[in-house]
Amino acid sequence: MTPAIHILAMQNTVQKSGGSIGVSIEIIVATVLACALLTATVLLLTRFRRRRDPMFFREQHAREQMQRLCPNGWTARIMLYGEGAPLPDDAPSAGERKVCVEWTEYEQGPTGHTEVAVARRMWSRTMTGALRGMLADRQLDAELERIERKVIEDASGEGGETGPPAAGPRGTTDR
Repeated sequence: MTPAIHILAMQNTVQKSGGSIGVSIEIIVATVLACALLTATVLLLTRFRRRRDPMFFREQHAREQMQRLCPNGWTARIMLYGEGAPLPDDAPSAGERKVCVEWTEYEQGPTGHTEVAVARRMWSRTMTGALRGMLADRQLDAELERIERKVIEDASGEGGETGPPAAGPRGTTDR
């Protein structure tokens, strides 16, 4: 027999079952190696995704919350200042706060045009902190607006006027 036919004949021989599983060791090793490579790939991709997704989701959450809190529109601008860069006059003296967020809330004016309702500037150490600060500031404004509306409703329900509260009896001081 020629060597090529001899090799083919050896590959197609019937294996005797002597209690073994009948699979060659090379196939088992290749299967285990493929499973290990697949597991390593999945773990590495999951680790990469965990690092990337939280920042994306924080930004997405901040956008959704600001849209809910500012139904007539809003803008925000985040500025990063490097070492030696000139800072605005209102920048904090602490050298670590080099992230500035400027945000603006808009409202519909009496003529139907969009006007600036609130414009603020905040400083933070990180961009995530700046987004959190912007949200916290707007949430505080919204809570104060709700309290103000409730006080006005309560005062108008009692038949009183809705003007500013009185400073006390005239001619007396509390000091």
